[in-house]
Amino acid sequence: MPRKHSLDAFAILAMILLTAAWGFQQVAIKWALPDIPPVWQSGLRSLAATVLVGAWILWRRHPWTGGLLLPGLFAGFLFGLEFGLLYFALLHTDAARAALLLYTAPFVVAVAAHFLIAGERLSVLGWFGVLLAFAGTAIVLQASFDVDGDRALGDLSALGAGIAWGLTTILIRKTGLSEAAPSQTLFYQLIVSGVMLCAVAALTEGPVDRPDSAVTVASLIYQIVIVATISLLAWFALVARYSVTKLSVFTFLTPLFGAQAGIVFLNERIGQHHLIALVCIMAGIVIVNLFGTRKTVGAVAHDLGNSS
Repeated sequence: MPRKHSLDAFAILAMILLTAAWGFQQVAIKWALPDIPPVWQSGLRSLAATVLVGAWILWRRHPWTGGLLLPGLFAGFLFGLEFGLLYFALLHTDAARAALLLYTAPFVVAVAAHFLIAGERLSVLGWFGVLLAFAGTAIVLQASFDVDGDRALGDLSALGAGIAWGLTTILIRKTGLSEAAPSQTLFYQLIVSGVMLCAVAALTEGPVDRPDSAVTVASLIYQIVIVATISLLAWFALVARYSVTKLSVFTFLTPLFGAQAGIVFLNERIGQHHLIALVCIMAGIVIVNLFGTRKTVGAVAHDLGNSS
């Protein structure tokens, strides 16, 4: 199927639905925390999603590239670190704050790619976007340290999850995983993180009881089926068909949806500092994605010239 250089109505609607699903994920995690500890919850999510993604690979007969076990293990480790930190963070901080700090990942990718990937050097505007997002992150962390040490621990864990996510992206770009089917990379990430997190949970959180709450069960189903399986496979399908740069611009909606979900479903309060930070980070994401690299600036100018 030929790649489309512009987003049509289907792609735009799909990205809105995906970012809404990703933003609501933090609420679903917090709903299940009273019954299932964070590390167990993240590990069980990955293991269950492994079965679903594996079945999808077999059913669709996706190609499997050999010789990628070592980078696959590293990608799975970083994936497990990301979600282990995120679930732990949600035990200590608000869903809205966790969503905001998690989505610092694009800036980790942009800065690392500047030094490690040819043709991905940041432009002046790109560095401005990174600094803008850094300022937003600093506002969130400063407020949490001033108010509550426990919340600060959660915020730092969410930020660590964002860093791990960014490093995973760079690892995939720099290894043979970039040439493999996306479903194979996702399978590596899920199975390695699932085994790793469940082992850590058994050592640190002890045995876990079978959940009796309908809310907890529904939360787990949402995390496993909707987020870890359907949404990620849908994202990879969109990346294969449309410009990843233009799709990535929509990621700025995720922390916005996360903040709204926290307010509506968890009665979280958003302070003025949080709104300022939200604007800074969202603006930074848009700037980095649209004008972040020197190559991208020229491409955007070319697109604007063609559309005028």
